[in-house]
Amino acid sequence: MDERRFLLLATFVPVAGFFAVVWLAPILYALGMSLFDNPTGAASFVGVANYADILTSVGFPKYLWNSVVYAVSSTVLSLLVGLGLALVVNQQVRGGNALRTLMIFPYLLPTLVVIFMWKFILDPNLGVLNQYLVQWGVLESPIAFFSTLQWAMPAVVVASVWKFGSFAFFILLARLQAIDPNLYERARVEGASTWQSFRDITLPHLRGAILIILLVRGIWMFNKFDIIFLSTRGGPLEATTTLPIRVYQLAFSEVNFGGATALAGIMFFLLALVAVVYFRAFEPEKEVAN
Repeated sequence: MDERRFLLLATFVPVAGFFAVVWLAPILYALGMSLFDNPTGAASFVGVANYADILTSVGFPKYLWNSVVYAVSSTVLSLLVGLGLALVVNQQVRGGNALRTLMIFPYLLPTLVVIFMWKFILDPNLGVLNQYLVQWGVLESPIAFFSTLQWAMPAVVVASVWKFGSFAFFILLARLQAIDPNLYERARVEGASTWQSFRDITLPHLRGAILIILLVRGIWMFNKFDIIFLSTRGGPLEATTTLPIRVYQLAFSEVNFGGATALAGIMFFLLALVAVVYFRAFEPEKEVAN
């Protein structure tokens, strides 16, 4: 064995072993637990019965829909907010450096603090937003946003966008600053409008970063538990009960660990399928490389 192959093997074996221990083994263990009726106690093998029970349950379509709505809306809005602010800061306007510094603070704040803050802002009695909306005549009476069927999900999404919009902001800003300014100068000389420059220069250069943000942030938000649990506990009347919240309810409220692990397995397979389709359709790694 030559030196090159030896070094490759010496590097591959520890890395493969590490990922097998911290990644593959827990996944296989969790999927194995989902095949038993009570994995933590006197378990009996039930095969895919747990999966069948979850998929045929009355509430599964609603929980899945809530997860999709929450993940898609919070991800897309975070992207749009991050893109808008990144475009402003990239123009080197006055106060841009201060805005760039301030954008990191929502991401650094603990989720508990963020939820307390937004619960205070949206509180029907003390919240400043309700007070201004009633004062300006937009509302006739205050709204308990986190406790109302119509507004609970939008309220959770707003809190999520406020916290995680900076994720898209910094990625897009870094990509914007890597674009050659001469491209815009040539476009202006040729008479291109601001919109045409954005469409033909900015957007193509940002496409790879946007695709990565949509995938990574979308997966994170689909699996997000803490924001919804701390703000609404999945209520009111399951209006914000997503699949992660339902996994918690099955495991700790209904003591149905088999069903909980099966639902977690279903989430894993759904996200794996989405990721495979996503990479085959868009090939974002090539976009970033370009």
